[in-house]
Amino acid sequence: LGEHSTQLESMTNIIVRQTDELRRIVDEFSQFARMPEPDLKPTELRALVKDTVLLQESGQPNVSFNLNLPTESLWVDADPSMIGRAVTNLLKNAGESIEDALKEFPNRKGEIRVSISTNARTIVLEISDNGIGLPEDRSRLLEPYVTNRVAGTGLGLSIVVKTIEEHRGTFSLSDADSFDNSTVAGAKAVVKLPRIKKSILQ
Repeated sequence: LGEHSTQLESMTNIIVRQTDELRRIVDEFSQFARMPEPDLKPTELRALVKDTVLLQESGQPNVSFNLNLPTESLWVDADPSMIGRAVTNLLKNAGESIEDALKEFPNRKGEIRVSISTNARTIVLEISDNGIGLPEDRSRLLEPYVTNRVAGTGLGLSIVVKTIEEHRGTFSLSDADSFDNSTVAGAKAVVKLPRIKKSILQ
């Protein structure tokens, strides 16, 4: 009876995981197929990024988050919920890449670095990880349904690209600078958004 109970519990756990995975896939398809027009309004990007990272920290307890954010307020013309989801997708992608890397390098400490830099016209958000890195063939990486993960839909980055483009920004992926002299470089996502001057807000 005990062995039967254990098998039943194991099967139940598998069903729950598969159900959660299907729900995630359906959610990603829905996001991509029915993305609304952005409701643009003055948005303080620094606070938005900080709050989004804080939520992901609780969801990724085995990953160290390193933030390098300016002290000044940084304003963009944006839909906060859409930009928040885009940043969330990038942080989740970084976490999944770290998970993959830990399978090969179990002693590595996962880390995600988030930084913001600015000039007079542009805000640059960079999210770097020390995960498994980008594949050799990167030509189609940002296209829908193309993924580097076995369980991925290939829509996460497409949603990010579409969101950033609708906010008159640009998005790119590259190799991250090596963390702690590691021989394996992770990935770096770079988001550039037009900056709003204070005079426009007044």
